[in-house]
Amino acid sequence: MMTLQTELLDAISWAAQQGWTPATGGNFSARTGAGYLVTASGRDKTRVQADDLLLCDLDGKVLEGSGKPSAESDLHAALYRMDSTIDCVLHTHTVASTVLSRRFPEGIELSGFEMQKALAGNVTHDATIRLPVVPNSQDMQELAEHVSSGWPMPWGFLVAGHGIYAVGDSIASCRRHLEAIEFLLACVLEENRWS
Repeated sequence: MMTLQTELLDAISWAAQQGWTPATGGNFSARTGAGYLVTASGRDKTRVQADDLLLCDLDGKVLEGSGKPSAESDLHAALYRMDSTIDCVLHTHTVASTVLSRRFPEGIELSGFEMQKALAGNVTHDATIRLPVVPNSQDMQELAEHVSSGWPMPWGFLVAGHGIYAVGDSIASCRRHLEAIEFLLACVLEENRWS
Protein backbone atom coordinates (compact mmCIF):
# COMPACT_ATOMS: atom_id res chain seq x y z
CA MET A 1 0.00 0.00 0.00
CA MET A 2 1.32 3.43 -0.97
CA THR A 3 1.91 5.86 1.90
CA LEU A 4 1.37 9.61 1.68
CA GLN A 5 5.13 10.12 1.80
CA THR A 6 5.73 7.63 -1.04
CA GLU A 7 2.97 9.17 -3.15
CA LEU A 8 4.42 12.66 -2.65
CA LEU A 9 7.93 11.46 -3.50
CA ASP A 10 6.53 9.84 -6.68
CA ALA A 11 4.84 13.13 -7.64
CA ILE A 12 8.06 15.09 -7.10
CA SER A 13 10.10 12.60 -9.11
CA TRP A 14 7.51 12.67 -11.91
CA ALA A 15 7.58 16.50 -12.08
CA ALA A 16 11.38 16.49 -12.11
CA GLN A 17 11.42 13.96 -14.97
CA GLN A 18 9.30 16.40 -17.01
CA GLY A 19 12.06 19.01 -16.61
CA TRP A 20 9.83 21.22 -14.45
CA THR A 21 12.25 21.63 -11.51
CA PRO A 22 15.38 23.25 -13.00
CA ALA A 23 18.28 24.19 -10.71
CA THR A 24 16.63 22.53 -7.66
CA GLY A 25 13.60 24.80 -8.21
CA GLY A 26 10.05 24.05 -7.21
CA ASN A 27 8.56 22.88 -3.94
CA PHE A 28 6.03 20.22 -3.11
CA SER A 29 3.85 19.40 -0.13
CA ALA A 30 1.00 17.25 1.13
CA ARG A 31 -1.25 17.78 4.15
CA THR A 32 -0.92 15.38 7.07
CA GLY A 33 -2.75 15.04 10.39
CA ALA A 34 -0.01 17.07 12.11
CA GLY A 35 0.46 19.70 9.39
CA TYR A 36 2.19 19.04 6.07
CA LEU A 37 5.19 17.32 4.49
CA VAL A 38 7.28 19.69 2.37
CA THR A 39 10.52 19.52 0.42
CA ALA A 40 13.62 20.82 2.14
CA SER A 41 15.39 23.77 0.56
CA GLY A 42 17.97 23.26 -2.18
CA ARG A 43 17.38 19.54 -2.77
CA ASP A 44 17.79 18.10 -6.25
CA LYS A 45 14.26 16.99 -7.15
CA THR A 46 15.57 14.42 -9.66
CA ARG A 47 17.07 12.46 -6.72
CA VAL A 48 14.48 13.15 -4.05
CA GLN A 49 14.32 10.76 -1.09
CA ALA A 50 12.37 10.46 2.15
CA ASP A 51 14.94 12.48 4.12
CA ASP A 52 14.41 15.38 1.68
CA LEU A 53 10.95 15.90 3.21
CA LEU A 54 10.24 17.82 6.41
CA LEU A 55 7.13 17.65 8.57
CA CYS A 56 5.88 21.15 9.44
CA ASP A 57 2.90 22.40 11.40
CA LEU A 58 0.38 24.75 9.77
CA ASP A 59 2.41 27.74 10.96
CA GLY A 60 5.41 26.45 8.99
CA LYS A 61 7.45 25.34 12.03
CA VAL A 62 9.54 22.20 11.44
CA LEU A 63 8.36 19.29 13.59
CA GLU A 64 10.52 16.52 12.09
CA GLY A 65 13.41 16.26 9.65
CA SER A 66 16.74 17.94 9.02
CA GLY A 67 17.41 21.00 6.95
CA LYS A 68 15.28 24.04 6.42
CA PRO A 69 11.97 24.09 4.59
CA SER A 70 11.78 25.24 1.01
CA ALA A 71 11.84 29.03 0.71
CA GLU A 72 8.13 29.06 -0.14
CA SER A 73 7.01 26.64 2.57
CA ASP A 74 5.19 29.49 4.31
CA LEU A 75 3.00 29.93 1.21
CA HIS A 76 2.11 26.22 1.36
CA ALA A 77 1.18 26.67 5.05
CA ALA A 78 -0.96 29.69 4.17
CA LEU A 79 -2.80 27.72 1.47
CA TYR A 80 -3.53 24.86 3.88
CA ARG A 81 -4.83 27.35 6.46
CA MET A 82 -6.87 29.23 3.85
CA ASP A 83 -8.70 26.22 2.37
CA SER A 84 -9.35 23.00 4.26
CA THR A 85 -10.10 21.15 0.99
CA ILE A 86 -6.47 21.51 -0.19
CA ASP A 87 -4.48 18.37 0.58
CA CYS A 88 -1.59 18.88 -1.86
CA VAL A 89 0.40 21.76 -3.38
CA LEU A 90 2.81 21.17 -6.28
CA HIS A 91 4.92 24.12 -7.46
CA THR A 92 7.03 23.99 -10.62
CA HIS A 93 9.04 26.35 -12.81
CA THR A 94 8.35 25.90 -16.52
CA VAL A 95 9.04 28.04 -19.54
CA ALA A 96 5.36 28.30 -20.53
CA SER A 97 4.15 29.30 -17.04
CA THR A 98 6.97 31.80 -16.58
CA VAL A 99 6.60 33.50 -19.97
CA LEU A 100 2.79 33.56 -20.11
CA SER A 101 2.41 34.79 -16.53
CA ARG A 102 4.53 37.80 -17.52
CA ARG A 103 2.66 38.34 -20.79
CA PHE A 104 -0.83 38.04 -19.22
CA PRO A 105 -0.54 39.42 -15.67
CA GLU A 106 -4.34 39.73 -15.38
CA GLY A 107 -4.83 36.00 -15.96
CA ILE A 108 -4.80 33.56 -18.87
CA GLU A 109 -8.10 32.90 -20.60
CA LEU A 110 -8.74 29.40 -21.92
CA SER A 111 -11.54 28.33 -24.23
CA GLY A 112 -12.08 25.48 -26.65
CA PHE A 113 -9.40 23.15 -25.26
CA GLU A 114 -10.50 19.60 -24.53
CA MET A 115 -7.91 19.41 -21.74
CA GLN A 116 -9.87 22.02 -19.74
CA LYS A 117 -12.01 19.08 -18.61
CA ALA A 118 -9.07 17.76 -16.58
CA LEU A 119 -9.52 20.74 -14.24
CA ALA A 120 -12.04 19.97 -11.48
CA GLY A 121 -15.53 21.32 -12.13
CA ASN A 122 -15.16 21.64 -15.91
CA VAL A 123 -17.27 19.38 -18.08
CA THR A 124 -16.94 20.96 -21.51
CA HIS A 125 -14.35 22.47 -23.78
CA ASP A 126 -16.90 25.17 -24.68
CA ALA A 127 -16.54 27.02 -21.38
CA THR A 128 -14.20 29.97 -20.99
CA ILE A 129 -12.11 29.72 -17.86
CA ARG A 130 -9.31 31.86 -16.46
CA LEU A 131 -6.06 30.73 -14.89
CA PRO A 132 -5.28 33.37 -12.25
CA VAL A 133 -1.93 35.17 -12.18
CA VAL A 134 -0.78 36.88 -9.00
CA PRO A 135 2.09 39.38 -8.63
CA ASN A 136 5.39 37.92 -7.46
CA SER A 137 7.00 38.77 -4.14
CA GLN A 138 9.94 37.39 -2.17
CA ASP A 139 7.89 38.09 0.97
CA MET A 140 5.73 34.98 1.47
CA GLN A 141 3.18 36.86 3.60
CA GLU A 142 2.70 39.41 0.84
CA LEU A 143 2.49 36.65 -1.78
CA ALA A 144 -0.09 34.83 0.37
CA GLU A 145 -2.11 38.07 0.55
CA HIS A 146 -2.07 38.34 -3.27
CA VAL A 147 -3.37 34.76 -3.46
CA SER A 148 -5.96 35.27 -0.72
CA SER A 149 -7.41 38.35 -2.44
CA GLY A 150 -8.13 36.27 -5.57
CA TRP A 151 -9.39 33.14 -3.82
CA PRO A 152 -10.96 30.73 -4.67
CA MET A 153 -8.58 29.34 -7.26
CA PRO A 154 -9.75 25.71 -7.51
CA TRP A 155 -6.84 24.35 -9.58
CA GLY A 156 -4.13 26.73 -8.47
CA PHE A 157 -2.56 29.85 -9.90
CA LEU A 158 0.50 31.26 -11.63
CA VAL A 159 2.92 33.67 -9.99
CA ALA A 160 4.12 36.30 -12.46
CA GLY A 161 7.52 35.45 -13.89
CA HIS A 162 7.81 32.52 -11.51
CA GLY A 163 5.74 29.39 -12.16
CA ILE A 164 2.68 27.29 -11.37
CA TYR A 165 1.20 26.46 -7.98
CA ALA A 166 -1.24 23.60 -8.51
CA VAL A 167 -3.59 22.57 -5.70
CA GLY A 168 -5.87 19.59 -5.22
CA ASP A 169 -7.90 17.65 -2.71
CA SER A 170 -5.45 14.76 -3.11
CA ILE A 171 -1.98 14.24 -4.54
CA ALA A 172 -3.55 12.56 -7.59
CA SER A 173 -5.91 15.46 -8.33
CA CYS A 174 -3.11 17.98 -7.79
CA ARG A 175 -0.90 16.08 -10.26
CA ARG A 176 -3.76 16.04 -12.76
CA HIS A 177 -4.25 19.80 -12.34
CA LEU A 178 -0.53 20.48 -12.72
CA GLU A 179 -0.21 18.35 -15.84
CA ALA A 180 -3.35 19.83 -17.42
CA ILE A 181 -2.33 23.41 -16.64
CA GLU A 182 1.13 22.85 -18.08
CA PHE A 183 -0.33 21.26 -21.23
CA LEU A 184 -2.82 24.13 -21.67
CA LEU A 185 -0.11 26.74 -21.16
CA ALA A 186 2.11 25.00 -23.72
CA CYS A 187 -0.80 25.21 -26.19
CA VAL A 188 -1.33 28.93 -25.48
CA LEU A 189 2.40 29.61 -25.81
CA GLU A 190 2.45 27.81 -29.18
CA GLU A 191 -0.65 29.69 -30.38
CA ASN A 192 0.94 32.99 -29.44
CA ARG A 193 4.08 32.07 -31.37
CA TRP A 194 2.04 31.71 -34.55
CA SER A 195 -0.33 34.65 -34.16
